[in-house]
Amino acid sequence: MFECPVCGSEELTAKPYETWPPPDGATLTPPYEDYLGRPSYEVCPNCGFEFGNDDNPGGNASPASFAEYRAEWSAEGSPRCWNR
Repeated sequence: MFECPVCGSEELTAKPYETWPPPDGATLTPPYEDYLGRPSYEVCPNCGFEFGNDDNPGGNASPASFAEYRAEWSAEGSPRCWNR
């Protein structure tokens, strides 16, 4: 199992990105695949972040950083993904 960089849950079945964990001291901004390679597109079963989609949604949608997503998820009471 792998740790979610958004919520810290150790429920991911794959690394979130091809290069994981990121290099020490790396300053990352979405889309993370630009720095870390191919995303897994896995949805964290705890917080619901989808690697490769939430940070790079395409179209007119704004990408969410891990910190931005975590703040919004926490403001909602940190619901489990499957409860949404």
